[in-house]
Amino acid sequence: MRILALSFLVGFAAASPTPTWSHAVSVEKSHTLAKRASVSDKATLGYASLNGGTTGGLGGSVTTVSTLAQFTAAVSEKKKEPAIVFVQGTIEGSAKVRIGSNKTIIGLPGSGFTGVGLEFKKQSNLILRNIVSSCVEAANGDGLTIQESTNVWVDHCEFNSGADWKEKGKDFYDGLVDVVHGSDYVTISHTRFLNHYKASLVGHSDSNGAQDTGHLHITYANNHWKHINSRGPSIRFGTGHIYNSVYEDMQSAINTRMGAQVLVQGNVFKNVSHPITSDDSKETGYAVAVGNDLGTAADKAPAGTLTAESIPYKFTLLDIKEVEAQVPVDAGATLTFDPVPSTNGTSLPPMGHARAIRRS
Repeated sequence: MRILALSFLVGFAAASPTPTWSHAVSVEKSHTLAKRASVSDKATLGYASLNGGTTGGLGGSVTTVSTLAQFTAAVSEKKKEPAIVFVQGTIEGSAKVRIGSNKTIIGLPGSGFTGVGLEFKKQSNLILRNIVSSCVEAANGDGLTIQESTNVWVDHCEFNSGADWKEKGKDFYDGLVDVVHGSDYVTISHTRFLNHYKASLVGHSDSNGAQDTGHLHITYANNHWKHINSRGPSIRFGTGHIYNSVYEDMQSAINTRMGAQVLVQGNVFKNVSHPITSDDSKETGYAVAVGNDLGTAADKAPAGTLTAESIPYKFTLLDIKEVEAQVPVDAGATLTFDPVPSTNGTSLPPMGHARAIRRS
């Protein structure tokens, strides 16, 4: 989606006052967020587009995998050369897989992992798209752990813990997507977080300020959070930009802690007890909330200093009604691709362009 670098006076039917922005922001009434895509896409929104950009496996080998052994070999952290890896079907197991730099991992329609935790540790330039991740037990980490890594784009994925997540208890699973230990330049976009206690943690400890301060720049854009207890996200020390997202049926959504600065724009909160807060740490964090629909709840975080003018990339804000209507439809693993051959001799349904799967 191209951005118009113009000034707009934006009126939202929302709980926050009407702002005036003079940064590279446009407000649109769109019919779909999930437009055409390609396996050669690089990150074009959020912090992942900075610091030299995030291109993943662009220009590398193309292969498809359907077993845990094949996947582990294809993405090994020992392999730094660019590669595009397609996941076909649901790969099940009880394992944690560490993934090497310069990789693009894309799920074919309905494909992903059950019980398998993915980890980006001390890596860079990684893209994860169109993957469904479910039911990763705490022993295998998070659905996705981003640790000491830079330039990561997670797009059009779904992370969930199944319909019985409450019965399992809050510690049976760990996080859905956690960003920790000084990771930086991360974008999570068009992604669904579903059925989980502790969804997304940015900054793992109050005592890790030496490593985290000045890092943990993260964008959450066009995401759908539903049936989540907390951490949508919970962010310590870092800098967060959260916009165009829908939160439904949650206890605590955005929790800013330990001096974190968060800009929260154009989000919808439905049946969320604490949409924006600062809890659970020895020091508060801060938030600037603009143009959000908080429902009957309130923003309880101390006012911060992060503004649209201080965001270092262009971004598009949707009309608040479009956010509510469209984001839940388009978020998640909703992309489908045209067929092409891969370099390992198999026929893949994904090269060239992608189409969005529309939910009714």
